[in-house]
Amino acid sequence: MSEPKFVPYLPETAPFTPEQRAYLNGFFAGWFSFAATPAPGAPANRVALLPSPPLTILFGSQTGNAEGLAKRLAKEAGGHGFAPKVVELAQYPHANLSREQNLLLITSTYGEGDPPDNAKAFWEFLNGDHAPRLPHTKFSVLALGDSNYPMFCQCGKNFDRRLEELGARRVHPRVDCDVDYEEPFQRWLKDALVALKENPSPVVPGPMSIAREVALETKATDKPQRTAGAEPGDDKRKPCPATLRTNLKLNGPGSGKDTRHFEIALGGARLAYEPGDALGVRPTNCRELAEEIMRTLGCGGEESVPGPNGENVSLRQALLRQYEITRVPKAFLQAAAERAGDAYLQRLTAPGVNGELTRFLWGREIIDLLVAFPKVKFSPVEFVGLLKKLQPRLYSISSSPKIQTDQVHLTVGVVRYESLGRRRKGVCSAFLADRSGHGTLIPVFVQTNKSFRLPADGSRPIIMVGPGSGIAPFRAFLQERHATGASGPNWLFFGEQHEQTDFLYRTELVAMLRQGTLTRLDTAFSRDQPEKVYVQHRILEHAKELLAWLEEGAHFYVCGDAGRMAKDVDAALHRAIESAGGFSTDQAAEYVQKLKAQRRYQRDVY
Repeated sequence: MSEPKFVPYLPETAPFTPEQRAYLNGFFAGWFSFAATPAPGAPANRVALLPSPPLTILFGSQTGNAEGLAKRLAKEAGGHGFAPKVVELAQYPHANLSREQNLLLITSTYGEGDPPDNAKAFWEFLNGDHAPRLPHTKFSVLALGDSNYPMFCQCGKNFDRRLEELGARRVHPRVDCDVDYEEPFQRWLKDALVALKENPSPVVPGPMSIAREVALETKATDKPQRTAGAEPGDDKRKPCPATLRTNLKLNGPGSGKDTRHFEIALGGARLAYEPGDALGVRPTNCRELAEEIMRTLGCGGEESVPGPNGENVSLRQALLRQYEITRVPKAFLQAAAERAGDAYLQRLTAPGVNGELTRFLWGREIIDLLVAFPKVKFSPVEFVGLLKKLQPRLYSISSSPKIQTDQVHLTVGVVRYESLGRRRKGVCSAFLADRSGHGTLIPVFVQTNKSFRLPADGSRPIIMVGPGSGIAPFRAFLQERHATGASGPNWLFFGEQHEQTDFLYRTELVAMLRQGTLTRLDTAFSRDQPEKVYVQHRILEHAKELLAWLEEGAHFYVCGDAGRMAKDVDAALHRAIESAGGFSTDQAAEYVQKLKAQRRYQRDVY
């Protein structure tokens, strides 16, 4: 039997998204592979062709990390002979689930162990009474999370457990990734694909159904998308240097807030972004804090220690640029408890104390434990071995590339507070506000957020709820709508503490009102009257108008604090629809769910 001369393969320049290209390449690889023996009755020079096994990759993502990993997984799966398809959980047809043969799921965790916004509806379906049995489905789950929070990777754990309860077969154990997820992701990717190949499914789709599905997906794609990681600045693995040009405090004298407007010149950096995306910033730590930690450890700073990527660096450089030195990691707390012999610390590190541990860690940093237990000693190598890698911070971009062609703007609330007799400050917000001057080079990258986008139809109305620094993406939205000549009306709800000192971008917003770019502006300044008034109160006050806008096809956006504001706004939206529309509670919930399914209710919360 002769070998084939070639296997068709789509080049990087083909007009497909990365996952579509991977899907087709996997299909070609399988379809043109040769069987070991000719089909019975076939001539000796003829061979049986094997189609590629299908692979569905589902993702739930709040900031885009899970989506980026899903697309990288699809590209790798295509090279392994699979025909992969990447689907956001919010867009996944529930009726397809019972037919899945190979299923890989990647999801982050949001809030207190909750699914991200684009995974909530699927989780409700999966966890409900109508979820199908899955005896023919093989699966594996990759969970993304942050071990500094009590419900670490809880959403991924829930999906993993529920799929097994429904009869699906786990072919590779779930992997729980901390914020530094690259290495465990790579291991899971390879092991999960191998496990799926070693457990082949007896049923494969016909070639026409595969080709037709990809063609339909391609037709539905409005514009070509960038391949993740193709250029510096595309993701956090390849940041590029940009230059800080403007550092402007937006709050007036006497304000209790410190909100900054930053303008960062891109120069020759090839950063492509859209309104709704975030800018990742790689900060350096506070030098004074790093020096205090070294003094408390009894170190000079020149000791050689391993960096997070394995290279040897000085302890000073490690603490300044490579490791988190504020939040207390679990490994450090456990080591301190063991060496101190302190019963209370040991109880905090035991399982099942999430609430008590959270209260203990609030406002407490690594330096506090080092000072409180001076007899506990760590060598420099031991100490950095207990720390986490310094991670970039993400900020919603507050400019449109159509208006600011060679720079990107950020609107950042600088974190400053006191606890346990110490003044605290945010790692990255203080890096930008206090430790970066005009001309400072800052490593940045774009974090794409396709779950937070303006409607493609510029005639659609939009309603934006963005108190405080949550106004950032809506400033970008308004600039974009002005630049593109979008005819749809724009309504903004903005809130802060005091109108006199905290009305961010007041001059710009008033000008937009006069120009007609901003159709309506409703504000809530919580401390300007005896009773506190927030944006959710304004939503309820204007429930009839809001529902009328929604009935006309408006998109509803929320940006800001996830802990309280976003939940309060969500509750207010439900109540507004219920009261203005004369709906029952269940009917209002169904209305909101339809908005989400239509991508007309989008949130960028943190």
